[in-house]
Amino acid sequence: MFLCRRLLVAAVANVFACGAAFAVAALPGPILSIHSDPLPQPAAASTPAATWMPHIDVGNLRNTTTVQIVKHSEPAIVSISAKKLVTQRVNPFGNGMFMPQFNFGPLVRVPANFLGSGFIIQSQGYVVTNNHVVNQAREIHVQLANGQKYSAHVVGADPAIDLAILKINSPATFHTLPLGLSNDLMIGEPTIAVGNPFGYSQSVSSGIVSAIHRQIQEPDNPKPLTKLIQTDAAINPGNSGGPLLNAYGQVIGINTAIRGNAQNIGFAIGVDRLEKYLPMLMSPALVNGLDYPIKLAAIRTITEPATIHEHVVLAGTHGPVIESIDGVPTPTLIDACAAMLAVKPSQKAVVVHFADGSVKQYPVSILPPSPVVTKARKLLGLGLVQMTPALAQRYGMQVQSGLLVKLIEKNSIGARAGLEPGDVIVQLGPYRIRTLHDLGILLPRLPATGRVRILVVRNGKLGMGVLTFP
Repeated sequence: MFLCRRLLVAAVANVFACGAAFAVAALPGPILSIHSDPLPQPAAASTPAATWMPHIDVGNLRNTTTVQIVKHSEPAIVSISAKKLVTQRVNPFGNGMFMPQFNFGPLVRVPANFLGSGFIIQSQGYVVTNNHVVNQAREIHVQLANGQKYSAHVVGADPAIDLAILKINSPATFHTLPLGLSNDLMIGEPTIAVGNPFGYSQSVSSGIVSAIHRQIQEPDNPKPLTKLIQTDAAINPGNSGGPLLNAYGQVIGINTAIRGNAQNIGFAIGVDRLEKYLPMLMSPALVNGLDYPIKLAAIRTITEPATIHEHVVLAGTHGPVIESIDGVPTPTLIDACAAMLAVKPSQKAVVVHFADGSVKQYPVSILPPSPVVTKARKLLGLGLVQMTPALAQRYGMQVQSGLLVKLIEKNSIGARAGLEPGDVIVQLGPYRIRTLHDLGILLPRLPATGRVRILVVRNGKLGMGVLTFP
């Protein structure tokens, strides 16, 4: 299946959220004059040594800047395949030609593959895509331009901003894409899109920035996506999550939606929003359960036309600049976030070196379990973990929500009810249990004395037990 969701757009209807890997547009119009002298370049002092930029090839007019950008960026563009469970009606009499006309037969959950796009922003294999590409995915794979395929997992995702960060499960070092700015875009400047539309990986289209500050409303998101970039670069189902590139090969947006009843009206999330939310999407507290008093931010400026200067600082300050975390250089915010996620639970402190020569140590602590988990352990004698599609895939389960029983204390209320490790709690009394939040609402309402029915899924079958209080 190709990711393409119908949306409502501010003042516009029939918009689809579509995977797009990349967008970079060809330079508008032909070159009217060619000079044999090389074009002036920025002074070496103002250009980082690792910066790559396209050039005008006076010896080969076919080798345009767009061609150079696509060739240079190709290794960092990935096609994403996400396996999800979908509900499908099964005709007990077979799938004949009249089956679509009749709405009968049992509903079953079957696996289906959804395609999207993404791009690598950090050499350890951190990938940016849309949340709707990987939401509820039981299994994720990314494929590089050279055909190499890797499994990946979600590091952090937020449906409100439709962004997600993946981590490729490999120790390899990967090619990356540089991040530009989206707060200085010019209407009409070139864009290029490269992605995985309809499964055609590494497809390239070009266009321009058609408008900025657009707004769309997704059907499953109460808050609209705002400050979007509109582009006429061709974006199709399967392109979701890919980058929108400028004329210098820098990411200026993440393609996320198209208008379904029109041509060449696509939308991308500005890259500045990605930069803003990187520390949240890669939070050590949420990813690794670790806590330390370091909040990161980036100060980013530009030397025209496209030299980006980035400095990592402590959030809420203007310096001094952070040079390294635990000995890992942090030239960009994504590098600093990756260094934070590399901190081990056994460490007592994180060592941060600043550009002014100062060195500080910040204590590392393991976050305590949530109050709901602690209360469930104390009251019911159960160690619980919230089910996710990824956990369901790992344990070979069909159920994707509920609470997984990890341990049971001897002679506890849970043990006397006959619960076993591996059970998934899906109902308590008359109330459906999908999340820890659901359980947190019900725990204070359990009786001091009495009996409460509990439903669990065990080995793919629904079973019932009785919790007896006290």
